[in-house]
Amino acid sequence: MLLLTKILSLAVYPLSLGLWFLLAGIIALTRGNRASAAIQTFLAFAIIYAASTEYGAEALARPLEGRFAAFAPEELPKADAIVLLGGANVGESRFGRGSDYNQAVDRVFTAFELYRAGKAPVILISGGRSDPLQVPEADVLADTLKMMGVPESALLIENGSRTTYENATQSAPMLIAGNYRHILLVTSATHMRRSLALFRAQGFDVTAAPSDHEIPRFPPYLPGWLPTVDRLARSTRAIHEWVGYWVYEATGKLSPVVPVAPQADQT
Repeated sequence: MLLLTKILSLAVYPLSLGLWFLLAGIIALTRGNRASAAIQTFLAFAIIYAASTEYGAEALARPLEGRFAAFAPEELPKADAIVLLGGANVGESRFGRGSDYNQAVDRVFTAFELYRAGKAPVILISGGRSDPLQVPEADVLADTLKMMGVPESALLIENGSRTTYENATQSAPMLIAGNYRHILLVTSATHMRRSLALFRAQGFDVTAAPSDHEIPRFPPYLPGWLPTVDRLARSTRAIHEWVGYWVYEATGKLSPVVPVAPQADQT
């Protein structure tokens, strides 16, 4: 089911959508329908080009990223736990040593910075694996944080989740068991809207601690109208978040489901 969902989601990404229109144009042309072929080809070009420009990428990401500006640790309140969501690496590389990190590795640095600033005594890392042969991402991130100086006793590992929804639902029992009610949620800024809603739906008091902000602060070296792979990738990630939020909302996954039960004082 998860694989089917992942495959179907590709249909709304600019590159895939553009290629589908291009294929439709080729089919129309082979059938002698030149007008339809021209329209389909133009749509393919327009979708891929717009998403590959700085203007397109920013238009898609700004409503998500702009509402979650970064905070310095001293600007954030203390909490019971820091929750670090996976998504910072793409799995083990064939010729490298261990896993390969992607642009979202900022999440790891943010969680470490908050822990070092004393904002919470523990970091719960949530993230499983997309392939049975891979090491769960939570284990990989835990090893990285330990190399950075975080003691193993301060790390909680949730390594079974494969989606953002599972991040929330599978982390919830661990947080409840530890009586961690107020959490600092660390994930990418574009991912925060969906993640925040899911953890709040589980009944937690959540403070956003966003990272991985991608919209450039200064004018890019290349003109904004020039298409680039990086801009197309940013557009794709933003579309993924828009669609993910709408799907979760439509299926009721953002509705409150599990109140956090108070834990008895054991002292």
